[in-house]
Amino acid sequence: MSILRQLSELCSRASTVSRLREGVTPVQHRIPGRRFAAVSALALILAGCSNPSPFLSESGPTREAVVEGAQFHPKLVNDVPTPYALVPLTDEAVKIVASKDVSAGFSSVTTRVGAASGKIGPGDQLSVTIFEADSGGLFMPKDAGARPGNFVAIPVQQVDAAGNITIPYAGVVHAAGESAQSVQQAIQGRLSSRALEPQVVVTIVNRGTDAVSVLGDVYTSTRFSLDPGGSRLLEAVARAGGPRYPAYETMVTLQRHGRASKALLSLVAQDPKQNIQLQPGDVVFLSHEQRFFVALGAVGQSSSLGQVNRRFAFEDTELTLADAIGKAGGLNDDRAHAQAIFVYRTEPRSTLTALGIPSDAPAQVPTIYSVDLSDPSGYFRASKFYMRDRDILFVSNSPSSDLTKLLNIVLPGTESAANIRTATQ
Repeated sequence: MSILRQLSELCSRASTVSRLREGVTPVQHRIPGRRFAAVSALALILAGCSNPSPFLSESGPTREAVVEGAQFHPKLVNDVPTPYALVPLTDEAVKIVASKDVSAGFSSVTTRVGAASGKIGPGDQLSVTIFEADSGGLFMPKDAGARPGNFVAIPVQQVDAAGNITIPYAGVVHAAGESAQSVQQAIQGRLSSRALEPQVVVTIVNRGTDAVSVLGDVYTSTRFSLDPGGSRLLEAVARAGGPRYPAYETMVTLQRHGRASKALLSLVAQDPKQNIQLQPGDVVFLSHEQRFFVALGAVGQSSSLGQVNRRFAFEDTELTLADAIGKAGGLNDDRAHAQAIFVYRTEPRSTLTALGIPSDAPAQVPTIYSVDLSDPSGYFRASKFYMRDRDILFVSNSPSSDLTKLLNIVLPGTESAANIRTATQ
């Protein structure tokens, strides 16, 4: 049984503490000098274990005080430890996990959609211009006078709810779902028997359909109509003035046909396939979603003053375990156990099945990955293992750290904890 565990048991027994208090003076006659000072300090520490402590400072009640002071203890159903998987980071494990660790991106169904057709729809405004080969035709009088050109511009026509427009002498022409070239040919065909070699030009002046909205964490929210040749996602973001936050912290949400899909903006910029073609009615929403991990245990150096924030932002599209340890200040020289580096996360059953875990595991399995950094190859594995949003990095204390803590309190100030640690190695 370790020294600290023995001390903990002694602290829980008031009678033992009392006897130790009373036995300090006789010990003085049998243990001279420095040994007496150490034993006296030990007795005072044990005396301070009483609750409340008259000797040691505290920031709040102890666990024993909270548990013993509770008047109600509800019976918890299925109060059992959470089962988890422990996976050592071997070369094979790193390869399997890395293949599954892909940043959020649009599905292949979304990326395979082609450019918008640019067809005319209800609400669109069309400009129709009709040319004739000579004067004296249907639209051009014989004596044109000072009128320039051999054409006539029809007032702007708006496509009605039924998808039609009205052209003089051509009647009602269906335009919705058609291209501008198709409408030109339709009008020209109807006027060919009445006008002199008519030529028709149809232009979409203003689109009431095929509109895309871009909003959220952009500089200027906008709504615009797709070009006939199509418009891509990054073009839409540019029209909105660009993102307010870095691309690696900006999530793009695409709403299409009642469904939403997400992709990291930095991934969209890096992968041309993710720069998807937009479709009529799409809504693009940019949101600031900072990804982070939490580092606990023996990380960071002890020379830092003030409050320490153990929650670290990725600040990049990808972050490896080696990067995470570096951001957390590295392993603590005085406390860290290089063989006990752990990463906590939840993994899907498919990933763990590939790692050799039985296939009857739950759909989502709490998983702890461990890496040994006392092995030089562990650093290569850590540099290939990618962190995920809200991972927990934990570095255990070395076996000698608890003893070092005790000796720093018990031994006189002339004894160095570093010397004790060296002597015990």
